Amino acid sequence: MTEFEKIIYNTFLETSKKVNNKPVRYRKDFTKFEASENYIYINKLSSFFTKFKHINVKDFFEAPYFVYDENYFDLKFYCSHKAIKTYTAYNDNYILNNPDDPNTLLKLKESISFIYDFCKSKNIKPRQYINHIEGNYNSFFKHIKERNINFYIIFSFPGIDQILNNYDNEIKGMFSSNFSKINYLRTKFYASGKAKKIINKFKEYVETR
Repeated sequence: MTEFEKIIYNTFLETSKKVNNKPVRYRKDFTKFEASENYIYINKLSSFFTKFKHINVKDFFEAPYFVYDENYFDLKFYCSHKAIKTYTAYNDNYILNNPDDPNTLLKLKESISFIYDFCKSKNIKPRQYINHIEGNYNSFFKHIKERNINFYIIFSFPGIDQILNNYDNEIKGMFSSNFSKINYLRTKFYASGKAKKIINKFKEYVETR
């Protein structure tokens, strides 16, 4: 059993306990685990996460608890197509509809860290991030599609509307359906408290760098 498979199983355990406010006991001894039925699912999930590296393991396990009103989801569920659709719904609906939710605020902070690292790797200034192009499109489109950044963070950059207006709706839709409801999301952003503070603070930083 690989170390990554062990991490996956313990992340599954952690999520199922914490969302129900129960204490977590991580599994340390995996000696006989490969002989259990659960190992089949863990092995499938390991292959899945390895193939789709942009998927956050913790978020993947948390997603159904926020999308559906149920107290437990087994490993078999997470190997289903429904689990993938749930992960998408969690990111595109729950997170965006709740800008001041602790999970959304965490994703905003993670987005800022990702942008810092990306700019450093490309040797560009933070204010240049939104204009950076890879291939035929601005890089942030791909980052949104792969969920490296939260959609709200693009409101930190002056000129974002001008950039978006240069693209057809069909092209924007290839990267995220949320571009079709950007006015709704902007309203949610302006009505937020904590999220707006994080984004505006980052905006001030961007404008001076």
